[in-house]
Amino acid sequence: MQLVKRLAMAMGGIVLALGVAIGYFRFAAQQRLAKTFRIPVHSIAQPFPLDSDEIAALPEARRAPEALAALARERALERAKHYLESRAGCSDCHGADFGGKVILDNPVMGKWIAPNITRGGVTRDYRIEDWDRIVRHGVLRSGLPALMPAGDFSHFSDQELSDIALYIQSLPAVSRVMPRSQLGPMYSLLIATGRIPVSAEVIDHGAVRPALPPALTLTPELGEHLAQTCKGCHGSGLSGGSIQGGDPAWPPARNLTFDDSGLARWSVDDFRKAMKQGIRPDGSRLSSVMPTQFTSQLTAEEVDSIYLYLKNVPKRPQGSH
Repeated sequence: MQLVKRLAMAMGGIVLALGVAIGYFRFAAQQRLAKTFRIPVHSIAQPFPLDSDEIAALPEARRAPEALAALARERALERAKHYLESRAGCSDCHGADFGGKVILDNPVMGKWIAPNITRGGVTRDYRIEDWDRIVRHGVLRSGLPALMPAGDFSHFSDQELSDIALYIQSLPAVSRVMPRSQLGPMYSLLIATGRIPVSAEVIDHGAVRPALPPALTLTPELGEHLAQTCKGCHGSGLSGGSIQGGDPAWPPARNLTFDDSGLARWSVDDFRKAMKQGIRPDGSRLSSVMPTQFTSQLTAEEVDSIYLYLKNVPKRPQGSH
């Protein structure tokens, strides 16, 4: 009988200690997410204006202000469609209609829910400055940090940001109301201890963003620009490893450097097949976590530019991020 009591007291102590720990980490995580950021941003034109060469190529009859504005909008929406289908996976988190989506619902991790970003949701009265803060800085209109991985998009040019915001604002309003994200015990622990970075804390808010992205020609500069969105999973050094903040069931990210544990024996044709079809050189399929629904929409110049860039990235062992 005494043994049973002692075991019960020990179990009670463990449960109490666990509850205190969970409460502490949840409080610490909420404190990190309660910081206020004041991000100075500049206004960006919408639609992004035509440049002088584009205007000079037009016949005189199409150079009236109204005609130029209409053409600028048309070209912005065309560019944005390609961006959203290939390099900016907004629909992967926010849903095909951008009306919000449950990304992760796990009792240990918590609920990670992307909001409705159509005109029927949280962005209904957003200005371009608000889009800038959330997309490139990871900061909400309130000044609080967002849970979105804005570090993947902080390099976007003014034109890319303007085009994407214009495109999403042009879509039909979705009336869906999404619940708020909730931190489970593990997410609380990871955020409290810094294992999951809060984008607003790590982004260089003072860095100058370019007005335009690199031209769509075969260059390592274009490849570097496109590969920035790979770093959220594959790490800042692109050598892969466990995916921070991801579902525990996800496999480690692949090493994208040309180390022996990575792409050392991959030809450009191997890389093209992986990006376009999701198939490795040995014929096996890439993990479903790899967003081939987006990479398959990259142009030939974009895919080959990424390969060219990765060949110049310093080699690192698998998992060193």
